[in-house]
Amino acid sequence: MTVTGVFDVSEADRLLTTTRSVRRRLDLERPVPRSVIEEALEVAVQAPNANDQQGWRWLVLTEPAVKERLGQLFDISWRFHQKETWTRSGRRRNTVQARRNTASAAALAASIRKVPALVVPCVLGRPPQIDAIDEAWAHDARSERRADGEPAARIGAMRASNFYGSIFPAVWSFQLALRARGLGSTITSMHLPFERQVGELLGIPAGVTQVCLVPVAYTVGTTFHPARRVPASERTYWERWS
Repeated sequence: MTVTGVFDVSEADRLLTTTRSVRRRLDLERPVPRSVIEEALEVAVQAPNANDQQGWRWLVLTEPAVKERLGQLFDISWRFHQKETWTRSGRRRNTVQARRNTASAAALAASIRKVPALVVPCVLGRPPQIDAIDEAWAHDARSERRADGEPAARIGAMRASNFYGSIFPAVWSFQLALRARGLGSTITSMHLPFERQVGELLGIPAGVTQVCLVPVAYTVGTTFHPARRVPASERTYWERWS
């Protein structure tokens, strides 16, 4: 056991390294109490976000009819995505890992409507359009200029980073909190090709962005291991990209 300060580092690391994307081992029969989801969301909203705007909103879905309709849209999107990915991936689709990933995603598509709870994390506002923002900034009198008159900096990428960077840390905290309570989850965006239809189905205002979909269920079995990853040391640069 490694303890630093007030945290058991080994236990914290175990949680962080064994919180997997769970698709095939979701328990579709065991109900998930509302109180458990509410506890995990209270953890989630402690996540950092830009300027402390707290623009996140969380929509929890448990009604069978709503999940059935979402499942229909999800299935259409999955079949299109699978065909497109199959075409683009070439030989890579025949690797063991590629086949496992496809099977896992297919299993979720087949069972999504039976998952006890589906959570849709949302953000107030629409995603920043980087090029449009940069173009507007280029003509803004507040923009500092270089000697040739061009803007010294562009802010589109920063705004986009702030937008998504203010919700995904909270989504990950939500997943960690679920894992600590014996539940599994994953992040999927397979419903987003039908964002408008889903918004109408769920009463989500047009000015609100659906970021992803998080299926939530207890897991079949509790043993999860760290994934096979390229060591960080092989993908990390110090001082300069090299």
